[in-house]
Amino acid sequence: MYYSFAVPEDRTAPSAYFSAGTRARKSSTTHLISVRLTDDLLRRLADVGNDEGLAMSDTIRLVLERGLGASKRKKQP
Repeated sequence: MYYSFAVPEDRTAPSAYFSAGTRARKSSTTHLISVRLTDDLLRRLADVGNDEGLAMSDTIRLVLERGLGASKRKKQP
């Protein structure tokens, strides 16, 4: 069975918000996931990624690592 996931003409492809186009390194320790994000959240991620010179996948990893690290520090006494 073949599925087409074309982006509707009135919507911008998520990767178009990012100036860096490098692909993530392939590794046996990484996993491909899919998430749904609002346009606002995607633009905020793009701001971070473009400031850091990162592609979309690398930006999402960075933001998750920073966020999870911050919440971990808050829980420690």
